[in-house]
Amino acid sequence: MLLLMFPVAMGVGLAMQTAVNAKLRGFVGSPYLSSGVSFLIAWLFLLLLSWTTHQTLVISSSFITQHPGWLWLGGLFGAIALTGNVVLFQKIGSLQTTVLPIMGQIMMSTLIDQFGLFQSPTNPLTLAKVTGLLLIIGGVILSLGLFDPRAPLLKATEQRTHRGSQLLYQIFAVLAGMLMAMQTAINGYLGTTLHSPIHAAFISFSIGVLCLILVNLFTRSHLTNLRRAFAQGRRYWWVWIGGVIGALYVLCSSWLVPLIGTGQVVVLALFGQLVFSALVENFGLFGSQVNRITRSKIIGLVIMFVGVLTVKVITF
Repeated sequence: MLLLMFPVAMGVGLAMQTAVNAKLRGFVGSPYLSSGVSFLIAWLFLLLLSWTTHQTLVISSSFITQHPGWLWLGGLFGAIALTGNVVLFQKIGSLQTTVLPIMGQIMMSTLIDQFGLFQSPTNPLTLAKVTGLLLIIGGVILSLGLFDPRAPLLKATEQRTHRGSQLLYQIFAVLAGMLMAMQTAINGYLGTTLHSPIHAAFISFSIGVLCLILVNLFTRSHLTNLRRAFAQGRRYWWVWIGGVIGALYVLCSSWLVPLIGTGQVVVLALFGQLVFSALVENFGLFGSQVNRITRSKIIGLVIMFVGVLTVKVITF
């Protein structure tokens, strides 16, 4: 039972990372640069952790040839999902940027468990588990306030702006969530094959850093904007911890997926993410805009918790 608290803590960290990276993006002026900085800090943290725990940093050529190609996609998927969330925040708003990737994660993690994709433990669907997943989805919708009286006004505003491309961004948001679930499963299997979650996380972030370096070079990001971020570092020192949080998330995923399954890790992490996200908005933590917790959000979180318990009982 204590083991199940780790994914919840991972979700809390993920919500914290989103708020922190959003603040960092405001300083550097580029979602690609903020993601690159976050990944680089995570990579340096894992490099130090690997050195202190005497972990190897390289992979033999025989290991690469003996394992499937998708084993190296975790870092790429993580880079796309992290950068995508920053971009989507501006395009479709914070509400949809939160709910649509969550839907994608739930959908993909269910498929991964059902068919044992990416060498994950198989956890077939049952009627009770489907009921639990539906409760989770319903709780997500309520907790995000999609039935708020202001929702029609917000939708009307959205329809007047970016009407032609909004559907594409919404589809991408769901795909980004699916990539996050796939990243969790891939890194879990990578940790098993390397016999080290730390080594797996380091390799994953090494690939992600290389991808984001190429993206920043291609988009010609202004590295001079980092000076402004450093200038604000004394007051907003916490803008630099997003990478460490992300590294710990991937590290724990590599450790937990072989033990309790991808779906279980994703679902419990989502619960922690939503609860802490509500607290961040309610109290305006990490410089975020204050958005008080409503009755709808509380009811939604309770329903989601019931759904999580249902899925847990069926899984174990």
